[in-house]
Amino acid sequence: MKFILKYPQTSGMGALDMPACTEVIPDHTDDGRLAEQFNRLGKQRGDCFKIPLDKIPLEQQSEAARLIVRSVCQGAYRFRKEGLKDLQGKDIFRMRESLADFGDTVFYIESHGAEDAELERAVRYGELEGRCMAHARSLGNLPANYLGTEEFTAYIRDLGADLGVACRILGREELKAQGFGGILAVNRGSAQEPKLAVLTAERGLERPLTALVGKGILFDSGGYHLKSIEAMEGMKFDMCGAANVLEAFEILVREGTKENLMAVLPLAENAIGPEACRMGDVITMGNGCTVEIYNTDAEGRLILADALVYAQQQGAERILDLATLTYSCQAALGDNMTGMFSNDDFVSSGFACAARKAGERVWRLPLDRHYRELLAWSNTADLANYAPGKSAGASVAACFLEEFIQEGVAWIHLDAVGPSVMRGKDDRMAEGATGANIASIVTFLEKGNRDDGL
Repeated sequence: MKFILKYPQTSGMGALDMPACTEVIPDHTDDGRLAEQFNRLGKQRGDCFKIPLDKIPLEQQSEAARLIVRSVCQGAYRFRKEGLKDLQGKDIFRMRESLADFGDTVFYIESHGAEDAELERAVRYGELEGRCMAHARSLGNLPANYLGTEEFTAYIRDLGADLGVACRILGREELKAQGFGGILAVNRGSAQEPKLAVLTAERGLERPLTALVGKGILFDSGGYHLKSIEAMEGMKFDMCGAANVLEAFEILVREGTKENLMAVLPLAENAIGPEACRMGDVITMGNGCTVEIYNTDAEGRLILADALVYAQQQGAERILDLATLTYSCQAALGDNMTGMFSNDDFVSSGFACAARKAGERVWRLPLDRHYRELLAWSNTADLANYAPGKSAGASVAACFLEEFIQEGVAWIHLDAVGPSVMRGKDDRMAEGATGANIASIVTFLEKGNRDDGL
């Protein structure tokens, strides 16, 4: 896949020398339509396309070009299964380019009015974003026996070194010492070691620390509340929140963000074994709160809660978490919409605007005292991790997480079971992980760099 700017002017060729390409006029009625149009174009692959920007207002052309390039990359991406043969026992990070295939399509992007440098920067950033989204999708698409907690931790450590940012990995003993009982409990049935992986990029500016937290369940069997074969299909994707947050962090650092950023990734496997946690067990979380485990398949909120506590212990004043958390959210909003929860109206409004600009869909759902009360029924613990026999599961899960947010900390929770995975044939993207919400997170935090965002 190749992007050529301002053709034919950049090459010095005249109009008669231009190769025979299909011209595609961007549908700029809204950014969602534009993104989907170029997802579809990218998925066609193996052709030549000319994309004139002149029908888009001049002041919007650079942002449109960036969205177009990113969307083309999303549509063109395929997981390269042949890469698995080379990957066996080797370094995922160093070989990540071999896991993605974008095809050989050439795209000529024309503008007769935009500034050369600005347009080139937009296209370069769009391609960076598309490729980082592909890395997140490849992580999600890897089989669970290729990507466990150790392999994912190695990827995170290598990425941190490549970015030149601080990396800290908490293993089982450190998690025990610091009291992170949620991560430990979820992983108790696994032969793998639980991890809490942290990357930090501090810019030393007078800005608050923003934490990006991603759910990293490398495989979710449901534990002793074992899933059916139908429900267990695709459970390797239960770490897409962590993968997507990690790649949003990479994009922001490579684009030179001014934000003080932290990525906090709790990594575990929800398996069955002699030590696996049971229904009725009571655990102590990182903030001292006790939780009765009613449903071992409601594990994501347990590892996320500990990660939220850790982020606040490190001084985070703003937190955004992303998770494939509840099928209730997918049932409410469908496959293409992310559920958003927040304790701050200004922050949630800003994120919704950023998502629209990024061509993605989010919808704010309620947090309410009524839902919190549904978790207070336990006779043995401060909270239960589930509200048996009750509906509104997405709001109940979000309210569980909110119990671990300190007063004064701005927080957004994204429940993205629906859009995180393409579950069937579609004309926009290949089946498998999609990289959902990466573009929205990047757009949202970039607004902060311009002092008009979060």
